[in-house]
Amino acid sequence: MRIDILNLGMNGEGVGKVDGKITLANFVLPGESAEIEIVKDYKNYSLARTTKIFDKSSERVNPPCKYFYTCGGCTLQHMSYSLQLKFKTDLVKNTIKKITGIDCNVENTVLSKHQYNYRNKASFNYQGAHAGFYKTNSHEIVDIDHCDICSQTINDIFRVFNDYIKLNSLETYIKYLVVREIDSQILLGVVTNTHININTLYNILLDNANLKNKKIGIYQIVNTRKDSVVLKGKVYHVAGIKEIEIKNFGLTYFVDLLGFHQTNIDIQNKIYSYVLECIELNEIVVNGFSGAGLLSAIISSKAKHVYGIEIDKSSHFSAEKLKKDNKIFNLTNILGDFNKEIDKIGLFDTLVLDPSKKGLGKAISKKLTQAKKIIYISCNPIALAKDLNYLKDYFNIEKIVPFDMFPNTTSVETVIILKNKE
Repeated sequence: MRIDILNLGMNGEGVGKVDGKITLANFVLPGESAEIEIVKDYKNYSLARTTKIFDKSSERVNPPCKYFYTCGGCTLQHMSYSLQLKFKTDLVKNTIKKITGIDCNVENTVLSKHQYNYRNKASFNYQGAHAGFYKTNSHEIVDIDHCDICSQTINDIFRVFNDYIKLNSLETYIKYLVVREIDSQILLGVVTNTHININTLYNILLDNANLKNKKIGIYQIVNTRKDSVVLKGKVYHVAGIKEIEIKNFGLTYFVDLLGFHQTNIDIQNKIYSYVLECIELNEIVVNGFSGAGLLSAIISSKAKHVYGIEIDKSSHFSAEKLKKDNKIFNLTNILGDFNKEIDKIGLFDTLVLDPSKKGLGKAISKKLTQAKKIIYISCNPIALAKDLNYLKDYFNIEKIVPFDMFPNTTSVETVIILKNKE
């Protein structure tokens, strides 16, 4: 059957109607027509597989990745970058309107300097002789030899590692390979189902022509879990550096293999710079969900005092180390649940919030409503909109700016500025 595509769904699929019923078809764009096959039929909508495309859009591009149509890592490579940015702007606007009823203005999505080779961290899946990423909605691995959105160094590591495990017949022991690479410093996490000897891997990496003049560290994580959690288990430092040293925003800080760090440094820096612009001189700021403390430390360069609240112990200790190493005296890091710990803090001016994909959670503290201003950083438009449903009674939306942290995917980072109505 044939369908005319009217717009894009929240996962980047083409949206049209078949016999009056909303139908979502993969890899088609607005203005195009397509031959489709219905694969799942629900009460209010259908899912379809596209078999042929007619009247191709001027916004359609040829995906550079040869695995695009089978790998589940990227879903927007068939769109021009300008259409990707518009899609993300519309996604934020429409999600907020649908959940809150607020028809708000959303700024154009801030573009990423690089649309490819931007990721500084990747986790590759292994099943015997198979290595790569999962197919969409599947645990079946798509075998790849490179990933176009990962840095060239990560791709080099991936190829060398695959040759190494084949040469040493280690395929049955490998579960994942995690690689982080920043400023010519590389950390590898070899996740295995039992302890194995990989000591010779270090020198092989050092001797590779593409990896010359890079600092490398290797960890082995013995993970016997049956679920999809990757970096859990007994951790062994095999060889080389133990952490990556980063100099940014006038600060020196360290990131290990297990710690969180944004995968697109260009967009991270643009977001943090924007947040800093929104902070007034001599404000008292509370940074909720502060992680390893980088944003709190950046804000401290302008604020009178900053309170960083983080529930994860490891991240809290990293934040304390960052504070000590950089001799920051107007920053207090607090270990605990944000919605409980904020009640213990006195008067403050601005709240900076950067929660997980779940958002603020159901037990939102009433103390949030005392802030003069909230700067909310979100990686999930749905969770953001749900939290706005609560906050809209106390705050007006001043500005919404999406940032393209993950080009060629449907993910978008959003910064929203809220001003207290009183």
